[in-house]
Amino acid sequence: MPKWRKQSVTIKDVARAAGVSVTTVSNVLNDRTGSMSEDTLQRVVQVIESLHYRPNALARSLVTRRTATIGVVIAEVETPLFLQALNTIEPIARGAGYTVLMSNARSLQEEDEVVQVLLEKRVDGLIFLSVSERLADDYVLALQRQRVPAVLVNRAQSYERMDQINWDDEGGVVRAVEHLIEIGHRRIAHLCGPERRYSGEVRLRGYRTALERHGIAWRDDYVLPGDYTGDAEGWRRSTLALLEAEPRPTAIVASDDVVAATAIKTIQQQGLCVPDDVAVVGIDDQPFCTYLNPALTTVQLPVLQAGELAVEMLLDRMAGERSEAEHVTLPCSLVVRESCGSHPRRTCDARTVE
Repeated sequence: MPKWRKQSVTIKDVARAAGVSVTTVSNVLNDRTGSMSEDTLQRVVQVIESLHYRPNALARSLVTRRTATIGVVIAEVETPLFLQALNTIEPIARGAGYTVLMSNARSLQEEDEVVQVLLEKRVDGLIFLSVSERLADDYVLALQRQRVPAVLVNRAQSYERMDQINWDDEGGVVRAVEHLIEIGHRRIAHLCGPERRYSGEVRLRGYRTALERHGIAWRDDYVLPGDYTGDAEGWRRSTLALLEAEPRPTAIVASDDVVAATAIKTIQQQGLCVPDDVAVVGIDDQPFCTYLNPALTTVQLPVLQAGELAVEMLLDRMAGERSEAEHVTLPCSLVVRESCGSHPRRTCDARTVE
């Protein structure tokens, strides 16, 4: 063997150097030291440290049937929205001795394939960060039969016997519309999300609920497509149609922050001012919101909180500390910035944006 290739230290090497059995070293590594003398324990620990011994994770997993890994399946990495959850998931998992394996799945088929790969790698549990599209995902239900702990975040379907975390999309839009009403707006439009997404459905319901609560009549010409899975040209056309309505809306609640950014640009290109001619509110609270001109008022989706809660729920489940499934709905707060202003009508010298 070349001199530069250092042979790995084994548990037998540790036992030999400490003058104990392999079983004794194994007991130290697995915290089974109740009947062990303090002298023996300290001697083994010192040898482990001096030899820089690291247990073979693969060998240990074959014995314990655990790999100390958590699989995270993310449905959308094109935007940083769901990726933000890793900022809370990974540190908590690492602190509990787990490594996180992340996979992206853009479709039902990809998600099924990703789940099977993660199961083949013997992950101890799974976290799904999902879009709210209704999917016939029987393989998720199969996890129950296989006794694989899983936490579902932002899933459209409800699974009675699985841990789930959702956020209150409807309540978030109610807060946004009511804030606009409080500062004087009565002509409020909505660029609504895709019909195939549950979030689009409940956000539209929140818009309607807020209008009804304050005695504002529904107008079909104030509700136009803002499908955030589509293209910017479609959002631009919908915004132009709203600007041509009689009377013109004084505020627009967009289906997400990217659609809202396009709406702001379109409004400004027509020589109008945001927020003084038309206020704009988004949904998500993505990092770029503060860099828009004006900075975007938006409904904040609690992605960071959902990630933190999901990994804590999964760790509890894997430790056997809970038997009943837990379903949690997190509130969506409104982050008020410059794009909604404080008054619906003021004069404004706006320059057309090229």
